[in-house]
Amino acid sequence: MNTTNIINPVFLLAGGRLSGITDMAAMLSRAFGPIQKPLVAYIGAANGDNIVFSKMMKTLLMKAGAGKVEYVKLASEKADIKAARDKLSRSDVVFISGGEVDDGMNWLKKHELVDYLKELYSQNKRFVGVSAGSIMLGAHWVRWSDPDDDGTSELFDCIGIIPLVFDTHAEDEDWKELKAALKLMGDGARGYGIPIGGMVSADGGGALVNEENTYLTYVNDNGNISKI
Repeated sequence: MNTTNIINPVFLLAGGRLSGITDMAAMLSRAFGPIQKPLVAYIGAANGDNIVFSKMMKTLLMKAGAGKVEYVKLASEKADIKAARDKLSRSDVVFISGGEVDDGMNWLKKHELVDYLKELYSQNKRFVGVSAGSIMLGAHWVRWSDPDDDGTSELFDCIGIIPLVFDTHAEDEDWKELKAALKLMGDGARGYGIPIGGMVSADGGGALVNEENTYLTYVNDNGNISKI
């Protein structure tokens, strides 16, 4: 694993297929790095703390070598935020799972946890994301108030631990949402597509290293979005 230029690496996985579970467990094990049997704090806000999905991901994390997985339940107005902060603080690894980026960020913002997560990263906490969780660890994402009207698209802020924009497992859609985000970001903006089975590591300074299945780079060149 080449992380020579990475300071406190954050690992971003694409996910996107159940058939890649064994490979995904191996990548997660690499993401844990030197941490033996880590205590993992699992954030499933992007999928509404879905029980079935949470159990599946816990099995995957344990297969990857986690010592224990604690659920940090946030997808509720009545979420116990003191308990959530305690679990996040005690953890060795914060894992942010998949689902809908907008939903996940709404819960994090509602419970005022975005700055807290950044603070934990500054204290050298290890962060790992998959699918929507990977996008959330980046700087921005895009949404539509009317899915049938491209004119209603708008950017919104994500956690921003990594000052870059990512999309995951969207090759079948030709990275439509990533391209929409780059258009809104303006000339010179760059974004990165992590394909199915892919993983990158990155840090708060914007250093980016391919770890598995080469990522794609797109740029806004005077309004035209192209792959470079």
